[in-house]
Amino acid sequence: MLSILEGLPADSTGDVFLEVPSAADERTNLKKPPGVRVSWLARDDSSALAAVRESAVDADYAWVAGEAKLATGVRRHLVDERGMAKQHIAFMGYWRHGRASLG
Repeated sequence: MLSILEGLPADSTGDVFLEVPSAADERTNLKKPPGVRVSWLARDDSSALAAVRESAVDADYAWVAGEAKLATGVRRHLVDERGMAKQHIAFMGYWRHGRASLG
């Protein structure tokens, strides 16, 4: 995600919610366009889904990735509560909490 932020055009705008294991994992020296706001969400003291629900973000498009239930929950919130069109949301559950990845 940090690489994506760094590669965005300078005039990009948006809101980014990044969940990290703890507050110690937050970074302050991000390279990103000035119009992109980043919210760090330490897993040990916050809920990423609650943060999105409580935000004032008003967007036409969303890209959601992370733990499967989180990605699905954010998508449902954006469609059901914010009225965003399903086709304007890319979402991917990369892993499932409590399940080992077999590769």
